[in-house]
This record gives sequence, C-alpha cells and structure tokens, in this order.
Amino acid sequence: MYMLSYNNLIPMCTIRLVADWAKSSGVKQFLFIISAGIYSPTDEPPSVEGYMIGSGNNKDYEEWFFDQLTNIAQVKDLSSMLTLAVNKPDAASGCIFNCVNDRAVTLDGMAKLCAQAAGRPVEIVHYEPKAVGVDAKKAFPFYPISILSHELIHGWTSTTKLAVDLKDRFEEYLRIGRDKEESNWRWMTRYLKP
Repeated sequence: MYMLSYNNLIPMCTIRLVADWAKSSGVKQFLFIISAGIYSPTDEPPSVEGYMIGSGNNKDYEEWFFDQLTNIAQVKDLSSMLTLAVNKPDAASGCIFNCVNDRAVTLDGMAKLCAQAAGRPVEIVHYEPKAVGVDAKKAFPFYPISILSHELIHGWTSTTKLAVDLKDRFEEYLRIGRDKEESNWRWMTRYLKP
C-alpha cells in the first residue's frame, strides 16, 4: 500500500508519475488523499460527479444547492473511513469517493453551532459579495458532496457530533491562545456593517 496526501503546491502531473511508479513497483493499493482546496481549473478534473435533476426525481441534489448545505467531517470519522478503505481494498479499489460525514449543516446552522460552542450570541448577515467588492471566486470552495459516497465501504457510520466537536475545538482554541492573536480576518468586518 502507498498513501499520498496531496496539497495544491504539487502539480497533478507529478501525482500521475507517483501513481504510475507505485503501480510499476507492484503496489496493490494506492490511496490518494486530497482536500477540496486542490480543485482548480483544469482540462482533466480529478473527479466529476453527475447529477439528475427535475420534478419527480427521487433525489434532492437541487436542495443541497438551494439550502447551501455543507459538510464538516471530524478527523476521527475520516480516519475510521480511511481505515475501512485500507482493510477492504476490494470495496475501495478503483473508486473515487469523498470522506464525508453522514450529516450536513447549513451555513447559517454552522454559524449558530459555532456561537453556541463559544457561548456567545450570533447575528447572521447575508450579503451579495459583488455589492461590497468581494470576488466570490476567490472564496474557499466548499464543494457539494454526495452522502452516498461512503456507501461503497459498507458499515461505516459517524461516531461524532458536530456540536460537541465544535465546543471541544473552541475550548482548545482558547487554551492555546488563538483568541489573543491578531486575526487576518478582521478586514471582513467592514463588509458586515449595515
């Protein structure tokens, strides 16, 4: 087995060379681990998921976009899913799937959960990025995912709760003094003024 964790500083052509080398060296299982941040314009995207849409369809893909759902997965869940991929190579062989949690949260819901974890009130302000001079294309991409992705490794279930994880993470944030550091995001407050 060969596991490669990818960051976007490495060109995709280099990854192909590593994969070809692994195959020629007799590697039976190759896990390629990436984050959504690697996706940039390319003639050969690493994965393209297809969606059926329309009235009468038994899927709810459109609602994911309308509801602005995202998925925040805890590292314990991700590592347990990767362990299953390693232990069940036939189930994962040749497949591209997203290591994601089996639950989703709206962006507003995420803000509320973070405020709850911090024990602080939250005021959610929605704005049109272009109206305040923000190039939305430069925002970090939270790609819509298919929760069906992890069905190819049967038996996996999440063991974590987002609200609990966020509270733990906020306590750690305070413990290590991040709340005392100057934030690079302070400039965003100018866009949130009425």
